[in-house]
Amino acid sequence: MIDFGVGLYLGNAGAMWRAVGEEVRVESDHQRVETPAVSRILMTRATGVERIAALLESRVEGRALVIEDLFAGEESPALPDDTRLWRVPVMVREAGDAVPPDGAKVVEVADEEELAAAERVIVDGFPMAVYQPLTRGRALPARVLELPGWRVWLAYRDGAPAAAGYTYDDGTAVGLFWLATVPEQRGHGLGRAVLSTAIAAQPDRPFTLIATDDGLPLYESMGFRAAGTTAWYSRRRG
Repeated sequence: MIDFGVGLYLGNAGAMWRAVGEEVRVESDHQRVETPAVSRILMTRATGVERIAALLESRVEGRALVIEDLFAGEESPALPDDTRLWRVPVMVREAGDAVPPDGAKVVEVADEEELAAAERVIVDGFPMAVYQPLTRGRALPARVLELPGWRVWLAYRDGAPAAAGYTYDDGTAVGLFWLATVPEQRGHGLGRAVLSTAIAAQPDRPFTLIATDDGLPLYESMGFRAAGTTAWYSRRRG
């Protein structure tokens, strides 16, 4: 039985990638979205390791491949040499307000120059090797500024872009994606400032996300709870 919080994440992430993808295919057990740099597969029901192994062989030339399986058990398939597997928590926060900290400047991105700054912060902040060297618009295409439900957030410190992330409202929940702070600006509460600003902008919605180890203490301190685990398979560009 899938946890309600995991179901919120599954529905939200699926809708978000369908909205931004250049090509979308929905199959009986997964959806596949093609973006310029990455093919993204989101499993929509439980299958098995044999199915995941087969999908790992479906990489498109010139693109990395990411498979996300919220139904995965402890068993994992034999992985190609260029593939990594993470198991990370899916988290949910009930609807409710948050108070952004004083002193941090966080803006909702409104134009392509700000979007390019947010994109660089995200790609450098993780860092995201698949988008490096960075080509403008490859991770965050300009059309996200016009897509219903999409909001990109950018924090500044000492006048410089320092932290960023984006949210997607599917009408039921808001998903947080790609929250990152550039290394030289960490330790100043900028991730908290971005997230609390995003929550304050939509306090009537539950929020959902997947957490990295670095982000877990922040999310727990802001009222997120673990609802399940997702297996994340990442295969390098072929």
